Amino acid sequence: MEYELYADVWFLTNFLMDSLALVLAGKLMRQPVRPGRLLLGSFTGTAGSMLFFLGLENYTLYRICVHFLVNPLMVYLCYRSRKKEFLCQWAITYVAYVLLGGVLSFSMVGRKGSGYFLVCLAGALLFLEAAGRALRHVKGEKETLYDLLLVTGEGKLSVKGFYDTGNLLTDPLGNRPVHIIKREILQSQIQKEQLLTRLIPYHSLGQESGLLEAVTLEGMYIVREGCPLYLKKPVFGLADEKLFQDDRCDVILNGKSMEN
Repeated sequence: MEYELYADVWFLTNFLMDSLALVLAGKLMRQPVRPGRLLLGSFTGTAGSMLFFLGLENYTLYRICVHFLVNPLMVYLCYRSRKKEFLCQWAITYVAYVLLGGVLSFSMVGRKGSGYFLVCLAGALLFLEAAGRALRHVKGEKETLYDLLLVTGEGKLSVKGFYDTGNLLTDPLGNRPVHIIKREILQSQIQKEQLLTRLIPYHSLGQESGLLEAVTLEGMYIVREGCPLYLKKPVFGLADEKLFQDDRCDVILNGKSMEN
């Protein structure tokens, strides 16, 4: 039996499926998905799958390469997380992709119509939510949002912080971790020249290199279960609000924050 393959349709469909699976994994894990990383991960996953499909005659070998090489690489490029977080992200992304692909295929073969497809999609999303909760419980991650108390020369500021294991930016001056904060929070103190700004280099997907405006505060308290964690002279990179997905947080904590 022969099948006619439309490469452009196949690529676009799988690219959208990969992107949606990665976004769902980020939502369920409560981790931000950066557009540049999302596009790179999705493109790599789709392009890798197509190359293996066209280059390998053995279908079983093709599936092994996709499941254990392409998909893990896709997830890693999107999140850049450490081993423990990466395994959970990979698992949720894999389940999301399988379920979404199954719903799409079943709806197309059964010719049930768009209404039936939406019902199946809603069921798949509910299942993913339950799976995400279960995996977060196994992982032992109760919460990634923290109350923060920033200590400045003028006093203290209460903000919300998101612990992002993918943020490993380091200040070359003193080799200290760099947290990311909404510029507007410190804007007034910067304008009054009560906070001195400087530029630090950074690398990110979508931009090979650049300079980030940063300030150093007196201190920061991370309010967590047990006892607060105090960080002396924390460095904050100033970012526009569009970097933050929603209003849940004002600061993206560095992945090395809890190692102190």
